[in-house]
Amino acid sequence: MPTTAGLNDPRVEPWQPAKFAAALQATGSSNPTLLRLDERGGHGIGATKAQTDSLTADSIAFVLWRAGLEEWQPSGVP
Repeated sequence: MPTTAGLNDPRVEPWQPAKFAAALQATGSSNPTLLRLDERGGHGIGATKAQTDSLTADSIAFVLWRAGLEEWQPSGVP
């Protein structure tokens, strides 16, 4: 599951998404968790087009990797 945080977010402290990602990992599930931190990000409002595109690309790549699409699998990783 992708979890994201912006280090300049005035509404959500950066440790909260990190704590959520840790709780997901602690469930014992074999499914990986993506924690994506953007050091120049905020709460989404005011994000640049490049920031939004980068977040979207990372999320889609994570989902396609987990869906098992062969062309989205990292080389050398089972």
